Amino acid sequence: MNTKKILLIDISHMFFRAYYSFPKNLRDGNGEPINAIFGVAQIMLSAIERHKPDYILGAKDLGKKTIRSDKMPEYKGHRPEMDDDLRVQIPRVYEMLMSWGIPIYSVKNYEADDVIASITNLYDGNPDFKVEILTGDADAFQLISSNVSVLKPSKGENIEFTREILFEKKGFYPEEVCDFKGIAGDASDNLKGVAGVGEKGAITFIREYGDLDKIYEAIEEGLVKGVKRKKMIAGKADAYFTREMAKLYRNLIIDGFDLDDGNLDDFTIDTACMYFDQELGSNTLQNRIKTIFNYEEEVDNSKEQIELF
Repeated sequence: MNTKKILLIDISHMFFRAYYSFPKNLRDGNGEPINAIFGVAQIMLSAIERHKPDYILGAKDLGKKTIRSDKMPEYKGHRPEMDDDLRVQIPRVYEMLMSWGIPIYSVKNYEADDVIASITNLYDGNPDFKVEILTGDADAFQLISSNVSVLKPSKGENIEFTREILFEKKGFYPEEVCDFKGIAGDASDNLKGVAGVGEKGAITFIREYGDLDKIYEAIEEGLVKGVKRKKMIAGKADAYFTREMAKLYRNLIIDGFDLDDGNLDDFTIDTACMYFDQELGSNTLQNRIKTIFNYEEEVDNSKEQIELF
């Protein structure tokens, strides 16, 4: 069977990661910052080179107002304001990816990982496809299945989380992700969970009793005693609220979605190289994308403006 591989990328996460991972002194010929643009290009090219997808699709956020912030105004509210040097690069990141022919999808009032969840849902369990999700957002772990894995960037490589690897490294399974967060909380999203229990305590509860409903059934039956019982009772409302907030939406209608739009065979290498040349002044990126796609034309390296690595 010729299984097709789909690579889904959380672009909103990637440009943050790139901005803080690549030197901030990278500038174009006009002195404008380009480290996030360059970094995203390197991350994307590495993903294509290592994972060899047949299709590649991106998803992005559409701003701070979402269905979750409507439920909880302080959702992600503790995060610092975006640096101006990153803000000005974001439109250029999308422009660059569009020059490659990569489609980027979004849905109003939802986050990039909800869009990814909804695309994943179209192919989940289909043996003709393998879906790999490139993101640093742990919420995506709930999407892992027999043909869906999560690629988590770490120290220059992408760790592939399957069901077995997730349990080995984290102590819970995909279907337990939201129950885990319900108890442990999620500081990155400003979600409290149950105060004083923590991640280890959450895993212990889940392994011993099961999901959140079964945990509270055990508490009602008197199987949980002492301080742990008091903390769980006091934090019950927060546990269920956090669990609900952590759930990804898997049935969004994504306007214009077409898997074939992300077919790597249709990538516009010429346009991508023109962007690398005119916007970034980088022949290194031109040479790299041409090597990956076995493109024949050579580049004049005498024009290189940026020393890349």
